[in-house]
Amino acid sequence: MNRIADSLKRTTWNHFSGNQLTFGPGAIGTLTGVVQREQARRVLIISDQRLVDAGLASQAEIAIQASSATSQVFGEGEAEPSILTVKRLLCAAQDYKPDLFVAVGGGSIMDLAKAAAVALAYDGDVEDLFACDHVPRRNIRLVCVPTTAGTGSEVSHAAMIKNHLTGVKSVMLSQNLRPDIAIVDPQMMLSCPPQVAAESGMVALTHAIEAYLVRNFYSFPEDLEHGLPFEGNHPVGDMYAEKAIRLIGRNLQRVVDDPEDFAAQSGMAFAATLAGIAFSSCGASLTQAIQNALSCTCQTRDGVGSGIVLPAVMQFWAETRQSRLAQIAGFLELDGTGKTQESEMALSAIQWVREVPDHIGLPTGLTAAGVNPEDVAALAATAVSSQNLIDLSPLTATVDDLISILKTCF
Repeated sequence: MNRIADSLKRTTWNHFSGNQLTFGPGAIGTLTGVVQREQARRVLIISDQRLVDAGLASQAEIAIQASSATSQVFGEGEAEPSILTVKRLLCAAQDYKPDLFVAVGGGSIMDLAKAAAVALAYDGDVEDLFACDHVPRRNIRLVCVPTTAGTGSEVSHAAMIKNHLTGVKSVMLSQNLRPDIAIVDPQMMLSCPPQVAAESGMVALTHAIEAYLVRNFYSFPEDLEHGLPFEGNHPVGDMYAEKAIRLIGRNLQRVVDDPEDFAAQSGMAFAATLAGIAFSSCGASLTQAIQNALSCTCQTRDGVGSGIVLPAVMQFWAETRQSRLAQIAGFLELDGTGKTQESEMALSAIQWVREVPDHIGLPTGLTAAGVNPEDVAALAATAVSSQNLIDLSPLTATVDDLISILKTCF
């Protein structure tokens, strides 16, 4: 049966997202109704100490209190959640016995909550849940409230968790990880520091662009049992990615320059969620694979590494994806530069992305990000092991190709 499936050209694609998305200023107030509809009596809020001190977690507490439910805050989240922290959260949940999880924070906090929510339904070790489709169905409902415009974790089917002993980050990947409800309130992002906004915005831009450029869904074998971690590029993914790219092009610089520009903040909040929907369905590819290696080996932050690597990856795909790169230039409104040839438009999109980190105050090369040239071979070897991501490249990528891409990033 598998040999037959491998020989079939794929004609169908799937699109997955969470059950509910609530967006807009003041959306955090709708948490009251969510708790009531869920008939929750005990709610565990997952956050971190900085957000607790900033009063963002308390906004969730106030909304929950208005529903007559009780709540407790787990404020031990961290920038890179570890297996140990997941286990601490599990202990807190087992003691408090909540019937609803509410994550308030950036991508790391939401990943922490997603991992713990599925682990609650599992009798074995958290370490067994990594890779694709190794997690059980949750037995607790999950609400995610992002406080940064970046990862789109509030709508994605992935959770990145670090092994606290080795420092290696691994991914859980399953439709069972998608939050039930995403509440995206731009007002919850107004206290986000410009540096964090810049890095988060680069993550969102990377997600949107890679989702638009990855392999087409029909280039994969027929998926008779829905066994693919990502679908490949498809029309609905295009729709979300295009809108995200347009919004980021208009708003990223503005939100970094003026964190109180609420229109720009709203645009970036919406863009990050749309980019999360796009990449978590279509997939991400070489930029994500290389950044995962940079993060594990050199502790390079996601927004920094992605901003440096993305234009080099786009250049690697320049011929294979020339038409789509030209379309990205149009999304970014670069077609007013007098360039009429598709190849020129494609190059203008790559150049725009190459210049973004400098404009928003991020490093523009790997040396400035603390990466040494002698690390390139090891980084490429680590990156190529992310087979799910490498397979999504529209142009077959070898270790030597990844080395070449990395060398252009210094």
